[in-house]
Amino acid sequence: MKQLTKKIIRLLAVEQGIALVLVLVFTAAIMLLGTALLTNALNEMLITGYQKQELQQLYLAEAGLEAGIAMLQADFFYNQPLTGDLMDGSFRVTFENSSADSRRIRSAGTVDEFTYVLQIEVYLHPDGSLSYGQWQRL
Repeated sequence: MKQLTKKIIRLLAVEQGIALVLVLVFTAAIMLLGTALLTNALNEMLITGYQKQELQQLYLAEAGLEAGIAMLQADFFYNQPLTGDLMDGSFRVTFENSSADSRRIRSAGTVDEFTYVLQIEVYLHPDGSLSYGQWQRL
């Protein structure tokens, strides 16, 4: 009887050790999972920030092209750079002569020292109207 009691006590002591080991293993697994989820969330935030910045640069460059087209509608031979500040950035528009009846507009949208550049070719028709092609990213 005494030996049976000692065996039961030893068995209970071993089970308590196993419970502690299982608790530590599950705690480590949950911590690893939490760390992976946190890392993933932080990476997604970085990616979203970069996408937002690039989209702002694109919109600024588009605004510059629109301003350039409007300027050429008023005076097709306008040749001075245009600049403007919008949102958290700015745009700069330059004009180049392509031929006697066409001009190239180049617009750079800048946010936080990073730039997105677009250009477009604008054509003058004999009746004084303008047409232009697709915007191109440089």
